[in-house]
Amino acid sequence: MNSARTKFKYLLAATFGLVIIGYGVYQMRNLISRPLIVVDSPLNGSSVGAPLITIRGQARRITKLFLNGEPLVPDRAGWFESQLLLAEGYNIIRLNGEDRFGRQVKKKLELVLD
Repeated sequence: MNSARTKFKYLLAATFGLVIIGYGVYQMRNLISRPLIVVDSPLNGSSVGAPLITIRGQARRITKLFLNGEPLVPDRAGWFESQLLLAEGYNIIRLNGEDRFGRQVKKKLELVLD
């Protein structure tokens, strides 16, 4: 009888320990994951016909975001949108982001204005 109780206590303690460890790993996901910038439009390497374009995308796990060196403020879900005037011919657009731990991410878009 006492052996069954002891086994149950160890099982309960092990289960509780696994739950605590699992929750800790879940909470550390932002420490482990790097910042990310995803540009939905325009596509990198595309050719555009109008000089005024709208850049749309999402910044994940980012506290500071810059478009060609100028601050860009995403909404609470990380979505951003900005209009940019392109020069004739080949254009390079740079997006830079930084998370709260100082890790940086860079995204470069190359567009051609016809």
